[in-house]
Formats: sequence, C-alpha cells, structure tokens
Amino acid sequence: MQVRLIKSFHFEAAHWNPVGGEKQRRLHGHSYRVDILVTGNVESPCGWLLDFAEIRTAFDPCRHMLDHAFLNELPGMGNARLPDVRQWILNRLIGVLPGTVDVQVGIVGDCAFLPRRLAADSRLALPERIRFSFEAAQELPQLPEGHPCRRLHGHSYRVEVGGTDMATLEPLLKKLYETLDHRHLNEIKGLEHATSERLSEWIWKWLVGSGVTPTVVVVQETETARCVYYGE
Repeated sequence: MQVRLIKSFHFEAAHWNPVGGEKQRRLHGHSYRVDILVTGNVESPCGWLLDFAEIRTAFDPCRHMLDHAFLNELPGMGNARLPDVRQWILNRLIGVLPGTVDVQVGIVGDCAFLPRRLAADSRLALPERIRFSFEAAQELPQLPEGHPCRRLHGHSYRVEVGGTDMATLEPLLKKLYETLDHRHLNEIKGLEHATSERLSEWIWKWLVGSGVTPTVVVVQETETARCVYYGE
C-alpha cells in the first residue's frame, strides 16, 4: 500500500527580492506555509508510513532558522524567493527524512488588494467588516534580547475594518493597503513599535484622519493570533 503524507507548517519572516519589481525590492515580509510531502509503502504494524511527529522533528531545525528571521541573511538562501526557500528546505530534508519527494512553499496573504466583505459575527461581537491583507516586515526593539519578535521578521497581515458606510470605506482601505504593503513598518511614523495592538490603533487614527470613523479594527499577524480594537 503506497501513500503520500503531507505535513504543514507556518513561519514568519522578512525578505527582499533583489531581482523583483520595485515593490518586491523593498524590505517586507510574509507569513509562509510549508507543505512537506513524504511517499512510501505502509509496512509498519502500526498501520502508518511514519509518525507525523517524525516529519516535525526533521523539519524543526529548518523552522527554527526560518521563523522570525531575515531570509536573505541565511547561508545558501540565494534571492530568498519562494523557489529559493523551497530548495533550501528540500536540500536539508533529503537524506534526513526518508521518503521526502517534495516541499511546497507558499505565502498566506493575497499579495494584492483583494477586499472581502465579512458578515457580522455575534459570537465575537464583531460588526460587518471588510477584510484585506498586506505584506510587511517589522521588528520590536522594545522587547528583551532573545525574544524572537525583537529580530527583523515579517507577516502577511490580515486586517478587518468595520464602518457605518461600507461603500465609502473600501476605497480608503485601498489607499491604506498601498501605504502599508511591502514596507518595513518600523520606518513609518508612529509604527516604530509595531505590535498588533499599536498597528490597530494606528489604522484607526489613519482612517479618522481620512474622514471615516471605523467601528472596529482587527489585525491578525499569524494563523492563531489577532487583536481587536474598538477605539478609545
């Protein structure tokens, strides 16, 4: 019985693409997803090809180097594009994880302004809102030495904004996207310490300064962490 196993991981990192377009050549960051594909025959009496924990153990050294890192500084990473990251990981798994046949690397964000309307969510006390994503780098120098977020890294930020006039709100969010996307947030005035909490407040004030008062701002940095801000 031959099967293929797929184990997925996420990491947050900064990079710049020296051979890309103007936007890609700026320092920015992403939330990345890695799918590791392992193929083989099921021969174990346990009824599996291998324990999924074995895939995690094999990938952990790579993940520790990639997560909350500046990819261009990693030895052997090349231009730090998706094919470069894929090959970098693959080179380190072949021979370490038997049956590895491929590694797929993708970006969690849209890499474009693709707004989507979200219905009100009574469970989380969230009104109707518009969601979009942007790609940016950041670092938190206010944190103690050794904290991973103190290092230069990046996220595919997912932002949700609610307002009383959704038709007026969407064009403003496009301008907001252009202000934040493919940037190093610490270089933007007011975002020198760009936690999700401070970014939520900054977006709120930016919208108010643009003539619209939001009802809620949600900033999601990773698959499992987000901040909800209702204003002062």
